[in-house]
Amino acid sequence: MKLLTIIEKIKRFSNQDLALYLLIISSFLPFYLFLTLFVLYIILLAFTGKLKQVLKDLLSHRFLLAFIGFSFTVSMVAGNYIGAGISVGFLMYAIFFKYYQRRLTPDFFHIVLQTVLLLSIFAAGFAFLEHYEIVHKFNYTFLSPKMQVWHQNRAEVTFFNPNYYGIFCCFCIMIGFYLLSITKSWFWKFIGAVAIGINLFGLSFTQNRTAFPAIICGAIIYLFTTIRSSKAFWLSIAVFGIGLMFLFSNDIGVRMGTLDSSMEERVSIWNAGMVLFKQNPWFGEGPLTYLHSFARIGARYHEHAHSLYIDTISSYGIIGTLLLAISTLKPVRMLLEMSRDPKKRPIVGLYVSFIVVLFVHGIFDVAILWVQSAFLFLLVMTSIPMWMKQEENVMPHK
Repeated sequence: MKLLTIIEKIKRFSNQDLALYLLIISSFLPFYLFLTLFVLYIILLAFTGKLKQVLKDLLSHRFLLAFIGFSFTVSMVAGNYIGAGISVGFLMYAIFFKYYQRRLTPDFFHIVLQTVLLLSIFAAGFAFLEHYEIVHKFNYTFLSPKMQVWHQNRAEVTFFNPNYYGIFCCFCIMIGFYLLSITKSWFWKFIGAVAIGINLFGLSFTQNRTAFPAIICGAIIYLFTTIRSSKAFWLSIAVFGIGLMFLFSNDIGVRMGTLDSSMEERVSIWNAGMVLFKQNPWFGEGPLTYLHSFARIGARYHEHAHSLYIDTISSYGIIGTLLLAISTLKPVRMLLEMSRDPKKRPIVGLYVSFIVVLFVHGIFDVAILWVQSAFLFLLVMTSIPMWMKQEENVMPHK
């Protein structure tokens, strides 16, 4: 399907689908604008009565709601009011994505992914301008002086932090692989290939060292999940080689030269995170426990523990982490069942590659907790129930 065909399809969207689509693409705006539109959208849905059935459906996700309630409660008890606010955000995301699932169709899903891929090309162009200091970065001091952290010439586009934009690029590259696998249109094969290459450069402009191992692992897993032949092996070798070239290239400024000193700092942050976990192992203190309590233990200032795993257990404790893990069991079972169907290999590959990127990137960072990166991750992952019902994974258009 060519670009004009997408525009024609968007013109034929119902008012509800068009509003949903516009909100989704607004995630490329600076986070404070996106959050404002997101909250207004939820309020609009509530006033128009669109959330009644959504809230009823959400009640069936008992462990997810228990986790959100637990997160809010321990945050309030600990005086972690930022964490309490984030917990409310969790609930709003749960409501939104339940509504999204009700509106979702294969056609709408693919149009969203194609649009995201196109916008990611423009985002990478802005990253180029930021990296070479042709344009100034967004200034967040009007929100809080503490929010303005200058990351040298590391590109962050509208995502507040280079690492947040980095994981977003990783997800967009996986979407590019997916669209290459399922489309029969040479136009979209070309766009997919171009988007993969351009997002690799966008990723390099972030100087995010963790992202390249994540993208190498994600791409290799996607290829083996989808192709399952000797071709996957040779393509994986090529992906590995290209990834290493970007990772160690001084020309594009990836910060490998300071890896030793950075690892020392990172290990000290992890140790501090484990100290916080041991102080409250069962309950934690809610989201961003590290930010809330770093001064209490004499640690250096950081927003989080720079490890998805340590940050999770220190923030939610054993009980909260178990509630979160149990809430993911149903979609994991769906994913395992879908993996047995050869016709659904591309979409299963997309899901698995997203998870691999998250887990590998999460060894050294917590970028998924950011509003925009989490939004794209959930846009894809919450489509599992829809594809579970479909007989095959094909684009309903060329």
